[in-house]
Amino acid sequence: MSNDKEQVMSDYIKKLEKENLKLVIENANLKDKLINAGEYAETDGYEVGSASDYEDDRQLNFNFGRRAGDKVREQFNRECD
Repeated sequence: MSNDKEQVMSDYIKKLEKENLKLVIENANLKDKLINAGEYAETDGYEVGSASDYEDDRQLNFNFGRRAGDKVREQFNRECD
């Protein structure tokens, strides 16, 4: 009976060690993604050209306070008043 318990415990420990290894690898991959988040863009395999063509350009400034349709809406409201 003692051998059966030891075997069950041994099998359980091996299973936990495998699961732990999977989690350690997944954690390392997530850390790498977090560290390199701003350095590369995810790809789907259909890109043409160099990877730098698909990276964020941090020098671009967009005015997100107004939408393109706001000008048309404002002009429509002035004409209807």
